[in-house]
Parts: sequence; structure tokens; C-alpha cells
Amino acid sequence: MATVEKAQKQALLEPKPYQWSRGEYYKLGELGLFNEKRVELIEGEVIEMSPIYSPHMTSVTLAIDALRDAFGKGWVLRVQGPLSLGINSDPEPDLAVVAGKARDFKDSHPTTAALVIEVADSTLAYDRNVKASLYAKSGIADYWIVNLKKRQVEVHRRPIIDVTAKYGYSYADKMIFTEQDSVAPLAKPKTKIAVADLLP
Repeated sequence: MATVEKAQKQALLEPKPYQWSRGEYYKLGELGLFNEKRVELIEGEVIEMSPIYSPHMTSVTLAIDALRDAFGKGWVLRVQGPLSLGINSDPEPDLAVVAGKARDFKDSHPTTAALVIEVADSTLAYDRNVKASLYAKSGIADYWIVNLKKRQVEVHRRPIIDVTAKYGYSYADKMIFTEQDSVAPLAKPKTKIAVADLLP
């Protein structure tokens, strides 16, 4: 028992990274700390985001059209806008489809989404591991990665507890759709989106 108590005390004394809250993160932004850098808050860490290259932006633009057609009225398509996922996370996915109207979020960012999409070229490993674990932890049921290198869409569904994952959660179902395939969002199961329509 004394050994356990000693280990607990030692853990308390060891240096730890400071975990920023969303409120602190926004105050830092207001103070100009980020100086127009593209950053997002992921589980208390301020992460500098990669530059947006032309193929990446082309894919985002194509996806905007495809998702507007697929979802229609009653849904908001947020492009590189924050999702408030708990006290320590404010990621900015490339695309998030949220139920409601744009003015529903004039006072605060959405806390969930029906579909989240990240477009990945240089960030593929990060999107598969860090972002996937964060979105699974936050209960996002439908998470897609547009893999520009392999020209495919990786669909992640059914969040589960997973002690081996970055934040303790991952997706049980992972499917790959190629350029010849179409995929239906969970929130619109009768509507199919062609993978080719998401690729530059």
C-alpha cells in the first residue's frame, strides 16, 4: 500500500504539460498570441495546422458542393470552422455537417456534427490517429478522411472505448471506398455521394 501511495505522490511531483481550456485558448487568440497562425485546440494542446495546398483546397471545395446537394435544407455545412468538443478541444475540421441553421450557432460553436470530414495529404497519420480518437471520444458517429494520396475515402464509424488509442477511443468500423464507389452518410442513408466527386 505504501508503494502505491509513493508512486501516486511521485506522479503528482513530475512535470506535466499545461492543459489549455477553450476559454483560455480564445483569450490567447484575443491577445494576438497566434499572430494569424492557423491553430486548433486538441485535448488541451494548441496545435499549429499545416498549410493548405491547392489539391487539398480543391477537394474541400468539391466536397462543399457534394455535401450541399446530399444534405439540403435543415443542415449547416461548416468549412474549417470550430467544433467545441469538451472543455479542452476546439478542432477545426475541413468540413462538418451540423443539424440546424447557421444562426443557431451565432453565440457558440456546435458541440457535435452528423458528419466530419478531414482532407488528408501530409496529415494522413494525424487524421487517422489523433483526430479519429478525438472524434470517437466526442461521439462523432460518422468520420471520413479524404485520402488524396491514394484517391480514396476512409469511413470511420461506431465509436468505442479503446485503451490503445490516443485519447482512449477509436472507431470499430473502418471502410475504404475507391474512386469507383459511392458512400451514403449515416444521417442521410438514402443519399449517395460519389467518391470521385470529392477528389481533385
